[in-house]
Amino acid sequence: MFKKISVQSLFTISLIILFAVNTLVLLTIFDEWNSDGPYSHGFLGIIVVVYVFYLQRHRLQATNLSKGHYSLALACLVFSLFVFLVALLSSIQQLQQLAFYSTLVSLFFCFYGWKMLRAFFIPLLMLLLIMPVWNMLQLPLRELSTQAGVWGPELLGIAVDRDHYRLSTAGGMFDVDPACSGLGFFMVAALLAFCVSYFNKLSTKRTLNFLIISLAIAIIANWLRVMIIIVVGTYTEMNHFIVHDHLTFGWIVFAVCLIPLIYIARTFFEERPEDESQELIQPETSDESSLNKKQASITLIVLITFVAASYWIPSRYDENYAFVEPSLDNYQLVSRDKPYSPSWKPYSQGATQERFSYYIDKSLGFQVYLADYYKQEQASEMIFVENYLFDEDFWTEIAEKKLAVPGSSSLSQANLVVLKRSAHRYRLVASWYVINETVTSDKKMAKLAEVKAALIGKPGATLVAVSFDFDGENQAMAEQQLSEFIDTYLNSNQS
Repeated sequence: MFKKISVQSLFTISLIILFAVNTLVLLTIFDEWNSDGPYSHGFLGIIVVVYVFYLQRHRLQATNLSKGHYSLALACLVFSLFVFLVALLSSIQQLQQLAFYSTLVSLFFCFYGWKMLRAFFIPLLMLLLIMPVWNMLQLPLRELSTQAGVWGPELLGIAVDRDHYRLSTAGGMFDVDPACSGLGFFMVAALLAFCVSYFNKLSTKRTLNFLIISLAIAIIANWLRVMIIIVVGTYTEMNHFIVHDHLTFGWIVFAVCLIPLIYIARTFFEERPEDESQELIQPETSDESSLNKKQASITLIVLITFVAASYWIPSRYDENYAFVEPSLDNYQLVSRDKPYSPSWKPYSQGATQERFSYYIDKSLGFQVYLADYYKQEQASEMIFVENYLFDEDFWTEIAEKKLAVPGSSSLSQANLVVLKRSAHRYRLVASWYVINETVTSDKKMAKLAEVKAALIGKPGATLVAVSFDFDGENQAMAEQQLSEFIDTYLNSNQS
């Protein structure tokens, strides 16, 4: 079958299949690259990566993998595709992006072998550095930048009060948002370090040394940006342009900090002599250059099987899915399945339908909000960053915690948000998720239940939220009354 087909052609076919299946994933990556966020260097980075691959094209050579190496490569491919399938079914964007990269590397491993994977380690690592999968670094970098925003101005005699990530001085208030963490500088510095390592043919030890220096300079550059903005904003009472256009100012500071980094690279990390790196560019011997037809067949079959599964599994759903509300004996139903509420405006993007019901018990009133999804997809799901349970223009969040539901066997606690609108108007909003009879308030468990439900062809899910207004005098009593209503709601028979 593959007698006249080269390994490059088969690898190209595999890439075309992989890219076609991951079109939406690629679009999310391009969106991150096209934004003002920490991955805005992506388009420039991919040009560098492609150029490095082009320079090393003569080293690409098919390898007849040993059984041990191919078993490892195939295991990596199967695992990557499995993670991709789970990420697809659970609509976790960054996990999909990471699985896409892992699958790409695994395919490279399957077709070209371990030696080629090692030879192309630097460009593959550079590709990983421009993937938008590094958000977990924002938290520690943000913490360091916030602390630097306290220490720096105080060294100049400016008193700074810190409230989480909000810094207050006599001249104004400064929020150290996730975008101010310096993650963009951090990733650009890492990419630059490996570029220098590749073009200067640095050893592993010297590469790590230069990487540490580059990352340190990137962190210091962001500290300087934060400190300068706070100092200038304080003395100008927030009227200087760098306070408002801190993004452009930050890149200017980073560019200035690159000057000593470039000097260090040219002075202390010069190119290695050619003979030291000669071993690294020797091609494979000719007796190992033939492609094993069986290995190629298995690789393509595994890829196509998972591709088929990624289309077939999500295609099974009930278009008529809707959560059936229970019939409550102790509460009077005033209205049910109303598409709109005049006093409550939550938002669930991509919901199949949104419904409101209202229950009363003597002087107590409880409003129930249901957001049904007959299936969930990326950006059309219960757990999504743009969804909200209250309008921030009318309500201020006081606290976010868990509400115990001791009488329920299906739900031990619900998510609770405490809101305030005026001195005598407060609101409690409790919420949880229902996925194929699984009831939970935990987002991770909801995602796991989402995957299980999709696998058995019943992906229907509903966000359930209950609001209860009170005067703010006795919050503990209000929480107890809300908990009792939820307990009754969960334990009643469905009508």
